[in-house]
Amino acid sequence: MIKITVFQSAIALAISASLLAGCGEGEVAKADIEQQAMKQLSASVGKESPPITCPGGLKAKVGTKLVCSMPIDGKQYDVTVTVNEVDGTNVKYGVEVADKPRG
Repeated sequence: MIKITVFQSAIALAISASLLAGCGEGEVAKADIEQQAMKQLSASVGKESPPITCPGGLKAKVGTKLVCSMPIDGKQYDVTVTVNEVDGTNVKYGVEVADKPRG
């Protein structure tokens, strides 16, 4: 239970990433989201984050959400990534770890 509480304290994380070049709306690559979210969670709690797995990239549109997952104590927890700001090719997003494991 301590691990869960520690990672839940990272709810207010703000992360910045660059957009992938492409047509129309930009997107932050799946690997970039996973790596940056793990890095920020690790820095926030002072220990290595479990691996975060996302189903795909994150569209660069304010309010867009992507639900990823992270194992804690043998159970999967949702990690919701939400776009807070888009400024040119810079995307800022928040990361929130669910209170309870997936049903």
